[in-house]
Amino acid sequence: SEFRFNSTPHRTAKKEEGDYLKNFVSRHTYSERDQEMGYLAIVAKGDVLIYETKLPASGALARVPENQLQFIVHQALDSLDEKIWNTTNMYMKEIDRFNNMPVSAYVTAGHIKFMLLHQLGQDENSIKQFFNDLYKLYIKVAMNPFYLKNTPINSSSFNERVKILARNHFFR
Repeated sequence: SEFRFNSTPHRTAKKEEGDYLKNFVSRHTYSERDQEMGYLAIVAKGDVLIYETKLPASGALARVPENQLQFIVHQALDSLDEKIWNTTNMYMKEIDRFNNMPVSAYVTAGHIKFMLLHQLGQDENSIKQFFNDLYKLYIKVAMNPFYLKNTPINSSSFNERVKILARNHFFR
């Protein structure tokens, strides 16, 4: 199977967003001093990457180069493909581990895979709730009649909301 990564961020430069959203996002954005908590990838059928981002926090994960984060998640896809058929759960606690950095996953009914490489010791309930809220956010994008299935999510609004979710679940 082929897994395609793109080193450029999936963001658009929409300037016409409403004042409400701009104010909301500005209150919930991260400062430049924040380090990385993890790496989130959304992978569609056929192992096509449709979204990726680094999530702010503090820890040793900040020192890992981005291409290595992509490699770790790509390698974890093989483990996920094996484990997916042995369970009926959507959330999978830890599918793989690299240097004490676990990879957790959430697989939707449509076989869209949310994969999170995170620091060791993250609260399992926080990760599970993050995935549930991310799934709700993804459904809103997928239900958009202008979104083409299995194509990259290029919405700056989606990107900011994902980071807000991460902040709400991992930094209370």
